[in-house]
Amino acid sequence: MRTFTLLVILLTASCLSGCFEMNEELEVNANGSGNFAVKMDMSQMVDMMQAFIPAAELEKAKLEESKDTTIQMKELIDTATNISSEKKAVLRDGSMHLQMSLKDKLFKVDMKYPFSNPENLQKLYDNMGEGAISMSNILKNLNPKGAGPSGDEPDLKQLSAYFDLIATKGSLTRKLNKEKYAKLSSDNTMQQIKQMASMGGGLEAVKMNTMIKLPAAAKKITGAKAELSADKKSILLKNNLLDVFEHPEVFEFTVEY
Repeated sequence: MRTFTLLVILLTASCLSGCFEMNEELEVNANGSGNFAVKMDMSQMVDMMQAFIPAAELEKAKLEESKDTTIQMKELIDTATNISSEKKAVLRDGSMHLQMSLKDKLFKVDMKYPFSNPENLQKLYDNMGEGAISMSNILKNLNPKGAGPSGDEPDLKQLSAYFDLIATKGSLTRKLNKEKYAKLSSDNTMQQIKQMASMGGGLEAVKMNTMIKLPAAAKKITGAKAELSADKKSILLKNNLLDVFEHPEVFEFTVEY
């Protein structure tokens, strides 16, 4: 379990050096269905892993073995004891594509969740933010047959932990949830990142972008960081981890299409 704790700690440290990237992609179809994806690139963290985790522990945890696999979320969700049946129904159809090779300096995690309608999308976004799929669970699947995390490890929150997504037919709105955001001060992992960064900076280098693909051209759009494509069917919001702490409002947007 010590190896997995070190991995999460190193992941936290990688944020401070800009060695981490988290991108959201939301694609909506004409009938209201679609896919929501979260893509994390932690490849620059590989050097840290090799420097701080003893070779014997890497071998024991089978982390030196190259991996390119897709894990169905139901394999994690169905056995979870701290998730309600309603949440399981929303999250279980997702999948996670894991690519890891220490030799090639590669470490990527792509999670993809389908949704059937706007209401289902809202539930999906809310439940992801509540930590139903944690970084500890992701790292556990690097060696599913071996010793995994105990559940006490630090965990990095996804962006949806502090925002609400309001989805209707023809519109999408992401708003800062002030009640959720107030809890940021009690989130140990995030506060450790903020405190360490205050001594050396680096949070602005951690990309946290959002891409939205619409089934029709946008009619109206608001948002300080919202960039509309030439065909008006794609919206890009470029943000970073520093914005989470200092300017969370720049993650907000509204689009009508």
